[in-house]
Amino acid sequence: MRSSEKNKKIDGLIETSLQSLGEIASTKTVVGEPIYTASGFQIIPISKVTMGYLSGGGEYGDLKILDEEKALPFAGGSGAVVSMKPMGFLVDDGKYCRLLKATDEPLDS
Repeated sequence: MRSSEKNKKIDGLIETSLQSLGEIASTKTVVGEPIYTASGFQIIPISKVTMGYLSGGGEYGDLKILDEEKALPFAGGSGAVVSMKPMGFLVDDGKYCRLLKATDEPLDS
């Protein structure tokens, strides 16, 4: 397998993975859709998104064969970790806009 063909396989693997991650971490995920209350308040959820991504690939087979015309089996993989944590809410009552922070403390009562 020629090096340009190898690069196409790895590039395709990475591109597909990144497109999927881009859909997860859209702006609507970080700044949520507004919620309107009956009393006229507008509440907008705010989240923190953390992502980690890893990909790689290579060819495996008999290392004694150095002829590029004889293709070696290609193996590739990718992985990602996504963490979404609510950070708080923007509350707009028509006069003031304030941020209500979410905490990690357990709820009592």
